[in-house]
Amino acid sequence: MNQEDQFLPNQNQEVLSSFDIEKFKLILIKSWIFLVIFLVITSTAAFMYVRYTPPTYESSSVIKLDFGSEAAMLNISSPVGQGGAVISGEIELLKSRLFFGKVVEAINMDVSYYKYGRILDGERFQNSPFEVSYGLKRSVGPIDIDILDDISFTLSYGDHTEEYKYDEEINRPEFNLIITKTRFFNESAYGQYYFVINSQQAQVDFLVGRVSVVPESFNAKTLRISIQAKNQLKAQMLIQTIDSIYEIYTREAKNQAFEQKISFLDERIEATDSVLSWYEKYFENFIIKNRTIDLRDDLGRTIVGLEELDTSLIRPQLLPQIRTIDLKLLKIQIERNEPLIINDLFIESLPQVVSNLLREYQSSLQDLESKRSSYNENSLIVQQFNDKAAQLKTRLTNIIDAYIDQIQAQLNFVNSREKDLQSSLNQLPALETEYIKNRRFYNQQQQFMLTLRQAKMDIEITIAGTVTDITILSPASYPSIPIKPQKTLIYGLGVISGLMIGLLFLLVRYVINNKITGLIELERLTNVPILGSVPFYKQEKLATTKLVIRKDSKSSLSESLRTIRTNMEFMNGTNSKHVISVTSTISGEGKTFLGVNLGGIIALSGQRVCVVDIDMRKPKIHLAFGNQESAKGVSTILSGRSKLSESLQSTSIENFSYLPAGPVPPNPSELLIGELFDSLLKDLQKDFDVVILDTPPVGLVTDGILVMKKADLQLYVVRSGYSRRDYIKTVENLKKTGQFNNLTIVFNSLKSSGAYGYGYGYGYGYGYYDEGSKK
Repeated sequence: MNQEDQFLPNQNQEVLSSFDIEKFKLILIKSWIFLVIFLVITSTAAFMYVRYTPPTYESSSVIKLDFGSEAAMLNISSPVGQGGAVISGEIELLKSRLFFGKVVEAINMDVSYYKYGRILDGERFQNSPFEVSYGLKRSVGPIDIDILDDISFTLSYGDHTEEYKYDEEINRPEFNLIITKTRFFNESAYGQYYFVINSQQAQVDFLVGRVSVVPESFNAKTLRISIQAKNQLKAQMLIQTIDSIYEIYTREAKNQAFEQKISFLDERIEATDSVLSWYEKYFENFIIKNRTIDLRDDLGRTIVGLEELDTSLIRPQLLPQIRTIDLKLLKIQIERNEPLIINDLFIESLPQVVSNLLREYQSSLQDLESKRSSYNENSLIVQQFNDKAAQLKTRLTNIIDAYIDQIQAQLNFVNSREKDLQSSLNQLPALETEYIKNRRFYNQQQQFMLTLRQAKMDIEITIAGTVTDITILSPASYPSIPIKPQKTLIYGLGVISGLMIGLLFLLVRYVINNKITGLIELERLTNVPILGSVPFYKQEKLATTKLVIRKDSKSSLSESLRTIRTNMEFMNGTNSKHVISVTSTISGEGKTFLGVNLGGIIALSGQRVCVVDIDMRKPKIHLAFGNQESAKGVSTILSGRSKLSESLQSTSIENFSYLPAGPVPPNPSELLIGELFDSLLKDLQKDFDVVILDTPPVGLVTDGILVMKKADLQLYVVRSGYSRRDYIKTVENLKKTGQFNNLTIVFNSLKSSGAYGYGYGYGYGYGYYDEGSKK
């Protein structure tokens, strides 16, 4: 257990209310090596991260969406709504697993090739020296291949290792392989590689996790497609493939509805053609058999009526099959808020009230899309246009339903009229009636066939004219610089982290440091007057206390002691005889050093000075003058075995003497409370102007307090960077007892710069003179 632990076992560390910059500077000076270490560690960590992290490259392209139709040149409305598809919908399409599946089918990524490196493995995309053809039986992990020469190689996976030849089929329970050489095979390609067989699901997962699709500009309808990969060429080719597949896929998706209608029309044309063929065969056989086609005159009116009915029947016959389909598709598009896929011919064939309302609804959709591109979705104007479109949507669906019902009613009426005419024909001769009926049905089917072919032609023209106008504003880039790791950022973070850790370390040391390091800090801790401060003696390292003051010395140490001497005169007033006690809390705070050198400074001013070693338990004053421990001193004088004149020792400085402690007595405290000690002080005051008493530390023994009571001025030494803040409580307690009216503090071994030597309002900046570094 050291002296500090013996002194105050219960330490109550005081936290300073404000930041002490001088103390922080001293801690910074002491801890600079740790700051360098932290900076080196974090910078090295940043370098190692950059060195051992595989680079990631990003390729991107910018495409402009502008869905239009070239059919407008033929006066046919485009099936794609004005403004094209909603950008958000196109983003979801580009990021869908179905779309990525088509990309995987278009590019060869089922086998990934890698070459082992000393630090990082490199992917060989489309430049591998060998190619793998495989038949996978069950899933396997990476397979190692060591190229030995241009004839053979070694294949390894799991615990299996075997040598094979190129173009030789390798049959294993897990797979069948054939490894062939590519045009990149040469002697420099010899070495260790490995390859991974990727399932389609794994390839799609790769794209899902790395492809990014974001809107570049909503107003311009542009999208940025980017992908991150470890290989530069792979990233570029993937973006190129995505762009081309997207254009094809979009065209197919937009024309899917028309292809369904064409398929239906083809079926109806085929069935109608079969019926026409039967009637043509019937008429041929009828003419051959009867050699005539004349009919009786009384059938004229019936025939005319039936022909008129046939004329009105053609369109109602088509409506349940073609027009009803168109109307129902139109209604589904309206209810799903999809772009209206219609053409001008269809609109013109509708009743005026339906066609006008349909055009008005299209116009409202265009206005709504325009406002959405300029205003926020939740803005008032967008809500107003949205409400208007919703109202038109409701009216349009209702009127379409009513129109379909009207068509059905018309068809029912025509069918009823047809039954009546057919009943009239049944009264005619059976042969003529059959002929007329078949001729009528034949004419119907002919007109029906023409209508079907015209409808199919209109749709085919529309499909041929529909284009997906995707303009690639910026083609897939070839990334030359990796986006990860970002060297500058990581190096900067490494340096900043080192500085932050170092700063945190300094702050922790600042908080847990309970040593008094600065004069400002000492002033905040106590109200006891500070007589002055003594700078750190840096001329040489002293093993023991030593007298370092010389005549005409102008060093900062000498100037600070002269300042203390001057301030002492203010404290003692006109009293010419002074008894000064010098003490501290524990040993090592510099009280003996201060007492000896302060005595030397006073002696150099012409006064007679004697330094008395009262610390009889651990005497040290004789060491300051380079002498051996004396057999006579304070202990022998107070015990009556010697006289003062026999014990005094002279020094190298004129008028400066010292009284050693003498042999260590068994009862120092008892000697100090006797009458002989008072007599000793009186004798010393007769012979000397100033008597300096070097007392034991008051924090360890009570001897110091007994001696301090005999002194006119009590100097309490506090050492910078050594004395703890809680030592000041001892000074405060001595002050509170009221026994020491002239108790002052001397701050010793101060390293920081500034004006330190002052007391009672007087200050001197030592260092004003420079004595040099001579010993």
